[in-house]
Amino acid sequence: MGRIALYHHEHTQDLAHGFDQIVAGKADLTDVVTAVSEAETALNTVVAIRDRVISAYQDIIKMPI
Repeated sequence: MGRIALYHHEHTQDLAHGFDQIVAGKADLTDVVTAVSEAETALNTVVAIRDRVISAYQDIIKMPI
């Protein structure tokens, strides 16, 4: 789970850096769009994993002891 969070954090930083460069007028729009797409993919992956973990936890809680 730590690797996924690190992956997401790195892509979020790339996205922020890309926006900073656009504001400064130094970025290529293609690079920013790519960074946004990668950040979105990373976020969707983290959300899907979170949902599976919650579902597994709920299944375990429902099990009789």
